Amino acid sequence: MSELVALTDGQAQQLQRLADVWPDYRPALKIDAATSGGMAFRRVDGIDYLTRYTQEDGKKRARSLGRRSPETEAILKNFEQTTLRARQVLREHRSDVNLFCRLAKAHNVARLPGPLAEPLEWLWYLDLDRRMSLFGGTALFAYEANSVTLAPASAIRDDHLQFVAPTFEGLPLTEIEEAFDQNDAGTSLTLDDHRVLIRSGDRILCEILEPGFFLADLDEDTAEILSEAFELPPVRGLVFTRDSRALELTALDPRTYALAAFSRREEPIWADRAEFAIEMVTERWPEKFDDHQLDLLDQDPDGGGYRSRRFY
Repeated sequence: MSELVALTDGQAQQLQRLADVWPDYRPALKIDAATSGGMAFRRVDGIDYLTRYTQEDGKKRARSLGRRSPETEAILKNFEQTTLRARQVLREHRSDVNLFCRLAKAHNVARLPGPLAEPLEWLWYLDLDRRMSLFGGTALFAYEANSVTLAPASAIRDDHLQFVAPTFEGLPLTEIEEAFDQNDAGTSLTLDDHRVLIRSGDRILCEILEPGFFLADLDEDTAEILSEAFELPPVRGLVFTRDSRALELTALDPRTYALAAFSRREEPIWADRAEFAIEMVTERWPEKFDDHQLDLLDQDPDGGGYRSRRFY
């Protein structure tokens, strides 16, 4: 049985401070990223025209959106209430968030590597995190704040990011692939049965799995229970990165994570992750395993861990 390590007061405090500002900060980040420049009425020959100002290739561009009218006044009002308000929120909170990031690093809770954070942030801005949920070691970061538990260093190590998507149908794979081509080095994408791989040369950058990947070799009853677990809504968690960024992660429900990891426990890393996730859900997570999920797990009194009555 793994021994859970609680977050220190300092670690929990930085995550809570970030959570307090995130409801305002999160939409402001997305709005600001989606819009640029300014908007105002400009008088030309005695007539007011609503003008949209942007920067293109280092030069200021202006485009008329029409004469002053109830419609153009409504457009400007919406711009002021969304884009300008978002920029005001960022100005008000950016220094605080930057401070939280520095303090998180000092308290050793900023552990997500920057190279992994970069594509995750891109996927977040594009709302693609709503289409697939983190698996792998990186997903464990998403559970730390709500469980007040530090994920083990041995379990969070990832050489590439892994996700689970309910289905590949309609998934914008080209956009996802672009998110992982951070250095314009070129990437390739392969689609196998229930599995997508994005590579740069021989190196795997991203792996996306459908639930069928986990269910294929299970007996009918076990597959049904795990399949139902995959229908649980994903969870969101705030994390700090090693390069001083705040990021929101979307991960599998930890009960789903535990069962899916358990199904792969022939690999030592997945055995460790499964054991931690099971213990974390049992001891620290608000929502517990149901009876059917517990039926797939059995505590091993001799080994101090968990075994499965039905996965193997």
